[in-house]
Amino acid sequence: MEVLVNQTIWHGIEAWTLASPDLSVTMVPSMGAKIVSLVDLHTQTEWLIDSGKRPFRPVAYGAAFEHQDMSGWDEMFPTIVACRYPAPGDHYSVNLPDHGEAWSLPWHIEQNEKNSLSLSMQGFALPYQFKRTADCPEPATLRLQYALTSLASEPMPYIWAAHPQFTCGMEGQVIFPPEITQVVNTISETWGWGPPETHFGWPQATDLNGLPVRTDLVGPATLKQARKFFVLPQDRPTWVAVLRRDSGQWIRIEWASQELPYLGLWVDEGALNHKSVVTPEPTTGWYDDLALAYQNGKVAILPAGDTHTWTLIIRLGHDGQPIPHK
Repeated sequence: MEVLVNQTIWHGIEAWTLASPDLSVTMVPSMGAKIVSLVDLHTQTEWLIDSGKRPFRPVAYGAAFEHQDMSGWDEMFPTIVACRYPAPGDHYSVNLPDHGEAWSLPWHIEQNEKNSLSLSMQGFALPYQFKRTADCPEPATLRLQYALTSLASEPMPYIWAAHPQFTCGMEGQVIFPPEITQVVNTISETWGWGPPETHFGWPQATDLNGLPVRTDLVGPATLKQARKFFVLPQDRPTWVAVLRRDSGQWIRIEWASQELPYLGLWVDEGALNHKSVVTPEPTTGWYDDLALAYQNGKVAILPAGDTHTWTLIIRLGHDGQPIPHK
């Protein structure tokens, strides 16, 4: 299977595209290695949200995440909620910005081969090197391989989470493994899902007014609503899928639970973005606040001088190709 890697321009900024006969993926190194486009070439379907009317440009380090262009797929590291670094040692209490720092710092080309592209960045608030390699090992498949290397003299707790903002057409549905029957709200009750730690059924639940609600379905952007759920920490899922029910097209992310034990889900129905998006977030922490995850013992800890690795497999399919459910 032929895979080509080419330098290109995206909204006036240097970008790189990796393309197989089935899919095309474009990323912008100078903007946190943001993946700005993921296209199913069989249907010409773009899965990632565009920037709409927001300017596509780099933002200052430490900016609020929603002040950027709000497009594409970003890397969340070493926290999601802004907090102070909680571990004892040289970096205790250092400020960690909103959604971490990897998304707003420049990455650099580390290796550019015919069939793969590797980008890396150096930490600013904490001492580490972070690397991501993209390739297409199978038809209609994108593989992202990550390597996080400590440059510190003490153990480093961290949260990494994927943050792909998938558009889901007129009728979106999130599909979890069938054994997942409950989720928990993790954001403020002002969003309408009760206080943090409020549990709901999956894929069907009862809302705070006692009415039935489908927690797996995504409504239109006119709702101006959002929700952030986590799968319960003991459930350890290994995949999640997003289905466009109006067209039968789907995207599925797979991972190893020993590498990424937890799964978050952000659904934005026009609250912050101009289209409805689904953001499945395989992650190393439960949940978004590094300080809280560290306190609760539900976080990855990288030993001094060591390297952690993990992999995401992203598969694309369309009507007539059933979503794998195992």
